[in-house]
Amino acid sequence: MVTIGRGLHTSVHEFFEGLRTYDPKRAVAVLEDDADFDSPWSGHLHGKAAIEAFLKTWLGDAKSRPSLTISDVAGDGALTRLKVSVSGRFGKAPELVHMHILRVQQKVHQVQILPAGGKPHH
Repeated sequence: MVTIGRGLHTSVHEFFEGLRTYDPKRAVAVLEDDADFDSPWSGHLHGKAAIEAFLKTWLGDAKSRPSLTISDVAGDGALTRLKVSVSGRFGKAPELVHMHILRVQQKVHQVQILPAGGKPHH
């Protein structure tokens, strides 16, 4: 288990903390206006407003929202790769996903969430 604040760029930390604490506004605050977001739950989304709208729905219902825990962190500068356990609620088994976060300077430009073993598409 990693400590979320250790070794992560501030923008990546803030994005993940927004997800983890069910705060869509905090998560999208570090996104570039024309950011891209891909996940098994949302499909492809383009733009901060679309991403925030999805996150409000995905994270909003206390009975169905996931619990997110980082199990590993890797990166090579602008690209941070997180292995994340996404635990379902009320008997749903956790799912391991890979979260690829592309950051340029202080803003996140792309978030791609893939099932473990999935490959990113560019």
